[in-house]
Amino acid sequence: MDRVERHSTDVATLHLAWRERRPRFRPGQFVHVAIDAYDPSEHWPESRVFSIASAPSDPHGMRLTIGRQGDFTSRLLDEVRPGRTLWCKGPYGDFEVHAADREAPVALVAGGTGITPFCAFMEEALLRPETTAGPVRLYYGARTADLLLYAPLAERCAAELPRFSAELFAEEDVLPPFVTRGRLDIRRIADDAAGHPMTRFYLSGPPVMIEAFAGYLREMRGIPAAQVLVDAWE
Repeated sequence: MDRVERHSTDVATLHLAWRERRPRFRPGQFVHVAIDAYDPSEHWPESRVFSIASAPSDPHGMRLTIGRQGDFTSRLLDEVRPGRTLWCKGPYGDFEVHAADREAPVALVAGGTGITPFCAFMEEALLRPETTAGPVRLYYGARTADLLLYAPLAERCAAELPRFSAELFAEEDVLPPFVTRGRLDIRRIADDAAGHPMTRFYLSGPPVMIEAFAGYLREMRGIPAAQVLVDAWE
């Protein structure tokens, strides 16, 4: 562990430095993280999966942003300090942002720490703009503006990438000028894409949100299942 960036008592970003060979991964993939030491002669210890929030080409290590959601994440938030060894297995997953063709629109929908798989995509797009499909529109919401942890990254992408735009939402009364008061509204997001039948929707966030949003897109709006992608770990 290189350093811990604490955003609140319940949310932190872990900056990992590799002790051995740096693994190769793609934006949208995740790793299994274990706190207890791994003995190769024994079973893999208790772990949880976390989306990688840093670009594959970032030479400084790997970044994971986690929220308190149970006993294991509570241990991570309460016990982990710089210099402590964590064990990672992976990467795994295929939640990769791309379009059926490079002109088809992409809608990224992120609730809270569900922004993390899109962070790797955004950082990589800034480093290698030629790899970006598009146009891409990000919808990013949280309960409070201070929990929009990656708002600066989203704003930078919107400013520097001509085919990228972003809308940020929070539920407070007083907000920065770049944040809209309210919640993510899947009906409005679907309306925005109504004129683009090939739009691919990427959904990441709390399981209840993902289930409700995916169900609405598929059942109420008739979006083909192949165009509704969810960040669900198997």
